[in-house]
Amino acid sequence: MSVVTVGEMLERVRDFERRLEAYYADLRDRATRDGVRLLTYYLARHRRHLGDALESYTGAQVEHICQVPLKYNDTDFEPAKCFRGKDVASSLSGNELLSAAIELVEELLRFYRWMVQQPLGDEAGGLFQSLLRIEERHVIELKKMKAMDYF
Repeated sequence: MSVVTVGEMLERVRDFERRLEAYYADLRDRATRDGVRLLTYYLARHRRHLGDALESYTGAQVEHICQVPLKYNDTDFEPAKCFRGKDVASSLSGNELLSAAIELVEELLRFYRWMVQQPLGDEAGGLFQSLLRIEERHVIELKKMKAMDYF
C-alpha cells in the first residue's frame, strides 16, 4: 500500500479527460458519417466535467483538497489502460461510438465510487461526490441517446 495525494488522483482524471478529448478528435477527423462527427463534438466536451466540479471551490480550497493524503492499493484506474482496445474504424456507427463512450465513462464512475468510499474529509469527499453525480448524469444521457438510435 502506498500513499498519494488527492491531487495526484485528480491528475489521473485530467489525463483521462485529455486522452478522451484526443480520442474523439481523432475519430472526428477520420469519421465518414456526419452523425458520428457531430456526436464527437458533443462527447469531446467531457473535458469540462472536472473543471465544472472544481468551480464551486476557491483556489485555496482546491489547493487544500489536492494535498489530502490517500492510502491506496492500485485503484486500477489508469487512463492509458482505459483506452486500450478502443481503436475505432472510420466507418464506426453512432451506436458503436456511444457504446464505447459509455464504457469509458463507466470506468471513471468506478474510480469515483471508489474515491467517495475513502476517508478524504468533507471538502475532498464533496468534490468526488460532485464528480460522481456529474458522470452519473452524463452516462444516463449517453444511454438515452443510444436508445433513441438517432446517430
